[in-house]
Amino acid sequence: MKTRSTLAPRRTGSPAHPERGAAALVVTMLLFFAMVLTAVFVNRNLVFEQRSSANQYRATQAFEAAEAGLEWALAQLNGTGAIGDDCLPSGSAAGGTTFRARHLHADVARATFTPVTWLNAGTPTPLQPSCVRGAVGWSCSCPALGAAVLAAPSGAAPAPAFLLQFQAGPKPGTVRVVSTGCTRLAGACAPASGTNADAVARVQVDLGLLAGVRSAPVATLTARGTVNAGSAAPGLHNTDPATGIAVQAGGTINAAQARITAPAGSSLGASLVGNDTLLANLSAERFFGSYFGLDKTSWRAQPTVAQIDCRTPCAAALQAAVAAAPGPLMLWVEGDLALVGPLTLGTPQAPVVIVVNGSAQLDGGVAINGLLYTTTLAWTGGAGQGAVLRGAAILEADYTGDGAPEFVYDPQVLAALKGATGSFARVSGSWRDF
Repeated sequence: MKTRSTLAPRRTGSPAHPERGAAALVVTMLLFFAMVLTAVFVNRNLVFEQRSSANQYRATQAFEAAEAGLEWALAQLNGTGAIGDDCLPSGSAAGGTTFRARHLHADVARATFTPVTWLNAGTPTPLQPSCVRGAVGWSCSCPALGAAVLAAPSGAAPAPAFLLQFQAGPKPGTVRVVSTGCTRLAGACAPASGTNADAVARVQVDLGLLAGVRSAPVATLTARGTVNAGSAAPGLHNTDPATGIAVQAGGTINAAQARITAPAGSSLGASLVGNDTLLANLSAERFFGSYFGLDKTSWRAQPTVAQIDCRTPCAAALQAAVAAAPGPLMLWVEGDLALVGPLTLGTPQAPVVIVVNGSAQLDGGVAINGLLYTTTLAWTGGAGQGAVLRGAAILEADYTGDGAPEFVYDPQVLAALKGATGSFARVSGSWRDF
């Protein structure tokens, strides 16, 4: 009996396991490549963000330095003391100048300000004060002649700096301040250094002057009340042809023995203007504001006003304040003012504005160069003792006294007070960055 054998079919082709392994390898490589690309992209963004953040930090640092320069310039322009080449108070008014007088030339006739210049290799160049911040604070340079001289701080700490430039303002009574801020004392903040700062910012603003005296009086002696000199013979002099008034009063004028000087060709009688109803009907606030452009509280609050408390004897403090000022000065006197000559306050070159929040009593040879504003004024003492007020006097009420002082109207003194006293403030809308 024959037996039939059955043979299994022969397998053909490659095994399946190697195919699956190759596919997995390809997928793994693709995923790995995608991860590498993602890591590279993330790292690139991180580097970009770091650089952008560093640039933003440097730009902000330079901008804030420039803004600090503007604020510093405003504070310095409103300072009343003499400064040295380091921009710090010199401690002595003798031969010194204020920051404002050192860097700005005031043309009182045109009410304009122009920068003070020095000859740089024969070229007129404006003075440019500069400051740099070190580990212990700001160091500044305000030379009276030449470029600013500063040493860059050592160490790795940030050392921002700024350089100021003053320009004539677009309108009378204004000045333009351009402040350049840098991340360090280099580049535009130190042109002579020959190096570059990491970042530089430039901002400017216009400053307007709130004059210490907005409108000068037209009379040597202006009183909202009466003027009663009795039998005394005060000197009342106004030879200015633009004004020509010796006394202007809201009430009566009793000065029969007064020695009057009028402009050439003018009658002496026309120099005395009494019973001025418009003047008499002004309130005390409007009367003050018509000359100073501000109310008393605002005028007193100006940073350039020195305040003296005369509710106790104050003659020594008043003299010291005037002596410490290297230029024209604004004084607020709280309480009644009592001065006994011989005593001199101010000079024709550096006059004073004295606003007395009370009455004034002057005895004998008191000499005042400037403008005196008070509620009432009584001047006693004989003639020939150096009693003189050169400028003008403004009274909210009356004048009395048996003395014979000389009241001399001086338009140059009053012009100096209008153009060289007062406080600077930012002009709205003038700020600009570059």
